[in-house]
Amino acid sequence: MKVYKFVGRDREGKKVTGDMPAESSTDLAERLLKRGIQPLEVKESASLVNLGLLEELFGQTPPKTDDLVLMSRQLQTLVRAGIPMVRAINGVQGGSRNAMLQKALNQIATALESGQDLSRAMASHPKIFSTLFVNMIRVGESTGRLDEAFGQLYRYMELDASTRKQIKSALRYPTFVMSGMFGALFVMTYFVLPNFMGFFQSFKLDLPWQTKLLMATSQFTVNYWYLILIALAAGITGFISYINKPEGKLWWDQMKFKLPIVGDIIKRGTLARFSRSFAMASKSGVPILGVLESVAHAVDNAYVAKKIWEMMIAIERGESLVQAAYATQLFPPLVIQMLAVGEESGSMDQMMDDIASFYEREVEYDVKALSSAIEPLITIIMGIMIAILAMGVFLPLWDLVKGAK
Repeated sequence: MKVYKFVGRDREGKKVTGDMPAESSTDLAERLLKRGIQPLEVKESASLVNLGLLEELFGQTPPKTDDLVLMSRQLQTLVRAGIPMVRAINGVQGGSRNAMLQKALNQIATALESGQDLSRAMASHPKIFSTLFVNMIRVGESTGRLDEAFGQLYRYMELDASTRKQIKSALRYPTFVMSGMFGALFVMTYFVLPNFMGFFQSFKLDLPWQTKLLMATSQFTVNYWYLILIALAAGITGFISYINKPEGKLWWDQMKFKLPIVGDIIKRGTLARFSRSFAMASKSGVPILGVLESVAHAVDNAYVAKKIWEMMIAIERGESLVQAAYATQLFPPLVIQMLAVGEESGSMDQMMDDIASFYEREVEYDVKALSSAIEPLITIIMGIMIAILAMGVFLPLWDLVKGAK
């Protein structure tokens, strides 16, 4: 499938331009006519001329959150202005830069023309539109408030994207620091220490254990550096391969919460996403089991999703939401208390919104304070490394000086 750039006029005589995937220029012209657009010019897009080949070789790239936020914002504005949904979808589709989203919107517009509901058309693209997204659109259709549904969705996605970025930021700093430390250690043991070790061996001294440790480490690094690199590459590849499997992802998503320093930040961020998506689904009037199903897909954490499925099973057995949540041992007392208040007062969506806002502020504060929290640990590790290096190098030199006297 190729991408074509077109210029045309709609029923009101206004100029319409955009990009659209199609089998041929004739196919595109026919589809434009069906949508009330008179094509004036159709030509293959030079910037995307090889899109079909790239899709065949590498597959399509799913849209990013920013793409969906922009789409929701645009649709909210167009629907609020009274633009028919098919025209609104066509307008947004022409401006999308993601080929997968562009193709999906084109198919959705075709489905709408055939009389299908928007929510049902979106549900046929689960890789793009989540269960939560589809449920919100379904409620907006039933209440006649699609513009509000799109508004709630883009605000939710913006907050969710902000929480994700904060968590990634929390992980990025310690990862870079530790990588730099191990890189410096490798350079020391491979390039610097061998010169010192050869000097010490020439004097046949009774070397201290620190120096012997450095000598053994340096010799192993020099002689078997390729094995170190192979083992490192194999370990990283094996780890990535394992966590991409269902059982590996479940283990890793649970272990993230136990990581030193950043584990609590990740857990709070995940609870914020849980609470925000729960509030969104609850506002839409979806039954509690439907709410939990939507949230299980939205949290993007296999371990938390497993606990949510356990909650659903417990509720089906007749337990209350609070009892089911408490039994998972996943949620802190604050969340349990707020769930209980929301269940009793009937204001569950407001309670979960409050929880989400609380945890989002906590995550933001913790990320800002991360550098000051991790500096003492890094200082201790670097101090130990420098102490061993210093003693390994200077203690034999001290013995040489004493022997010379």
